[in-house]
Amino acid sequence: MQNNINQLLNAMTIEQKVGQLFLLAFAGQDLDYANELVRKRHIGGFYLTDDNAANPQQAKELAISLQYQASLRLCDAPLILAVDQEGAWGILTQHLDLGPGNLALGQVDDTQITKNIYRMFAEQIGKLGYNCILGPCADVNTNPDNPIIGQRSFGGQPQLVSKHVSAAIEGLHQGGLLACAKHFPGHGDTSEDSHQTLPVVDKPLQVLLKQDLLPFEAAVASQVDLIMTGHIRFPQLDDKLPATLSPSILTGLLKHQLKFGGIIVTDSMNMWAMRHQYEPAEAALMALKAGAHLIMLSEEHYENQNTDYKAIQQATLDGVIAAVRQGRLSESLLDARLSDVLTMRYKKLQTSPVKISSSDSAALSLQAARKAIRVLRGDENLLPLEQSVYLIPLADPVNQQKLINSRGIGPNDPRAASTELLNELHNKQAIHKTVSFEQLQTFINHPDQRFCDRPIFAIWEDYPLPGEDFDPMQKQRLALLLEYNPDNLTLLCLGPDYPLRAFPKIKNCICTYSSRWVSAHALAEFLLTNK
Repeated sequence: MQNNINQLLNAMTIEQKVGQLFLLAFAGQDLDYANELVRKRHIGGFYLTDDNAANPQQAKELAISLQYQASLRLCDAPLILAVDQEGAWGILTQHLDLGPGNLALGQVDDTQITKNIYRMFAEQIGKLGYNCILGPCADVNTNPDNPIIGQRSFGGQPQLVSKHVSAAIEGLHQGGLLACAKHFPGHGDTSEDSHQTLPVVDKPLQVLLKQDLLPFEAAVASQVDLIMTGHIRFPQLDDKLPATLSPSILTGLLKHQLKFGGIIVTDSMNMWAMRHQYEPAEAALMALKAGAHLIMLSEEHYENQNTDYKAIQQATLDGVIAAVRQGRLSESLLDARLSDVLTMRYKKLQTSPVKISSSDSAALSLQAARKAIRVLRGDENLLPLEQSVYLIPLADPVNQQKLINSRGIGPNDPRAASTELLNELHNKQAIHKTVSFEQLQTFINHPDQRFCDRPIFAIWEDYPLPGEDFDPMQKQRLALLLEYNPDNLTLLCLGPDYPLRAFPKIKNCICTYSSRWVSAHALAEFLLTNK
């Protein structure tokens, strides 16, 4: 194979070579522009979302069309068609099963279940014609204030995260898809979101090797295909550059010390951490020099739908091409990066994933969600729910609009987990009184009119949204409810158990470690059966 790739490289122009090192996105279903990127800009693949295909049939047609265009090129290697399908983030959530998410899988702590869930992801995504899952998330979520990782991580213990990262990679490979561990060297100990700023993790290498880097070592041992960089500064590893642009981190640490021989792909170079610090073409050039193989631009219409993302893409490609022509990026380095990428694409993007039935995937997802539920504090006599209770969602319904992102990036739930929980309890004819948000606001304004005639079940929910918080005011609402009903309140956490740290006086708490619908359904079942 290597001889054939060398011959191909000798026949390719600089423009063709540079294009193959880019994974780009496009807005909506603009196939004319997508095909132009393949035919005229020679790109190596796409980052795809619900913005590009709203149902499985559209996804299949899109994949077929894009791969056909690629097959007509001098370099006919299959395109990388990459998606975020990692549980807490996902595509086509109304058509595919996503399980309860990584944090819940970490609570279950059964690597066979994790492997099966990720094999399910691969089989379902592979049936669409997509071939790369940008997961699993290998971040160790040691910071409870982390706004962007949360449920995307398997947990806060390095050893636990490591074994589930390995299981996830094995499952993806069994399903025939490329796996990508992220966000190197670790996004779990940040209190800021790299979609909004440039986070800093100030730890020495000795600590990182025992904590954040352990899951990436496990990923390398599991022969992960790609590792995605994190736009984060680690000043004790590189006092000037973020990880994505740092030769000492990408080449020195990842390639040499951790002995990773696969493909390094950047996180989106259009995130705030990059675009507010560096000119796009220069950042792409720096990343390639630092050790990256693939430059991803996945958020071209991130803040403003009117942003001319096409011009940014074209300028970035042209800037790297110019750098090669000017000698600022050697063609030998370009060839080395592309040789690695083409070897992976020709070798690994030819297999046909195994099919799985929808009944199997639904049962697997529900099994995992059930096993993740924990009674963290509480009076067991409260369950099963046989008496009338107040059910009080703490989130403002307006914020549910944030769950469907215009770019198709994130949880992509058309309904909130709390809505699913209430609907499921209603369908099961549970005895309860739902308190509307307006009624809750009345209580907040007039706390003397408290809910004291029956037990209160307050519903907390949280979602790892790119670039924004779901509803930070939930804390204030919960605090007031707790102040007036300290002995009468049970907290239902549809997400992580972080509220317990902020509210140690909570006496009763049941946690799903997930805000996915399947976990809301499992919680309804648990409340009514206590099992």
